[in-house]
Amino acid sequence: MNSEWNDEELASLVAGLADTDEARAALLEEHRQLEKDLLRLADPMPPVDFVALVMRRVEAAPVRPVSRREVMLAGTVVLATVASALGALLASGGLAGLGLGLADLAVKVRDGLVAMGSGLFALWTTAALPLAVALSLSIGLMLLALRRYAQPAAKVTS
Repeated sequence: MNSEWNDEELASLVAGLADTDEARAALLEEHRQLEKDLLRLADPMPPVDFVALVMRRVEAAPVRPVSRREVMLAGTVVLATVASALGALLASGGLAGLGLGLADLAVKVRDGLVAMGSGLFALWTTAALPLAVALSLSIGLMLLALRRYAQPAAKVTS
């Protein structure tokens, strides 16, 4: 209903215009339909072939060539990034520090995998059925999502 009217005001207006409950219900339905039509007029729907027309104009638009300036700017950004990464590597102790960091990461990953395995084993020995049901549901939901999002995009034709 209209935000500036409350239910009592609308009910009193309808009661003054109609004598029976059926007539009041018909007036309220007509009021609701008119409000719906007014809202539709305020925000009209696009034409049915709007997407097809836009896609036709996009296909007809010429492709903008890449300028030499853009290529040089992209190359400069890449070179600056590589140079700063090498500088950070050398400042932190060179390749020895990198090797130690990778070894530490490998040990932490192994510890995490062992902890997850022992936790899964403990969960399996205490609650196998709920775990199996939960895993089956999660795998089913993932497969449904994969099937939905892996479908090829629909082509718009006119």
